[in-house]
Amino acid sequence: MSESTGYGSLIGRIRENVRTYIRKQIELPKQEISELIQANLRALLWFAIALLCIWLFLVTFVVLVVALIALLLPLWAAALLALALFAAIAAVCGYVGYKKLVLHGPDRTIKQLKETARWLKTRLLGRSASS
Repeated sequence: MSESTGYGSLIGRIRENVRTYIRKQIELPKQEISELIQANLRALLWFAIALLCIWLFLVTFVVLVVALIALLLPLWAAALLALALFAAIAAVCGYVGYKKLVLHGPDRTIKQLKETARWLKTRLLGRSASS
């Protein structure tokens, strides 16, 4: 085996390792973003419940006005009671949905990139990662 064939083989393996590394670096953010989307889908469910309660609030408000005309309570008191009830339910559901939101970046990817930078600095510059 000639010396140039050995270097060519070594360079080919290095090139393939770099390609594999780059592919893995691209896969990690995709996976992490997918996990964030799945977590936020649960929050979306709570927002949907809050929207349903708002719709029920509007429907009930109209029905309540018509139905309570013949009752002893003043119309404004009955309407105010329904308004307060569904507004409270919508507020609680909206708050729970907001608390379930996951609002951060791809932390593992950032950590991995920092570790790679430290490793490269150590390997290529011959220094410790702390300097």
